[in-house]
Amino acid sequence: MLIIRPLDPSHDRKAFDCGVPVLNDFLQKTARQHRDKGLSNTFVLLDEAAPQEILGFFTLSFLEVDAATLHREYSRHLPRSSRLPSAKLARLAVDKRCHGKGYGELLMADAVKRIMATINESGGITGFFVDAKDEHARRFYLRFGFIPLQDAPLTLFLPLQTLLKGLEKSAANR
Repeated sequence: MLIIRPLDPSHDRKAFDCGVPVLNDFLQKTARQHRDKGLSNTFVLLDEAAPQEILGFFTLSFLEVDAATLHREYSRHLPRSSRLPSAKLARLAVDKRCHGKGYGELLMADAVKRIMATINESGGITGFFVDAKDEHARRFYLRFGFIPLQDAPLTLFLPLQTLLKGLEKSAANR
């Protein structure tokens, strides 16, 4: 059975290879340091039968966004001169041995669920941001309802209202 857990020292980070050196390096050399410094949290997809082997991962963090960078449709009720709290999917990757199995979608769904739980318990956000590394990644995020920013097509935004609707659908399907 697949499980998603916070990254810890028992996970074999060295064996992970998603085919993108910068993502591999982050997981292998930086992810735990960022967690220890409170900069971000990394979660890993594992098979319970081999709980040290990382099949995929994602990293969550928070940021402030200038309201003026958002489409008017999403910012019209927000203060225009404000820096707005937001969440960020800082990284998402699947080991290349596991590509095509739907693990990216599974990781994405878990990331959204964790962000929603955090804001329901601790505070609000404007939405969920991600910087797609290329056009292929951009198309992946567009499938989830992310919207490209006007001046930065590889920076995408999932409005809070979309997150809430997705959470409602998920709860209704249980």
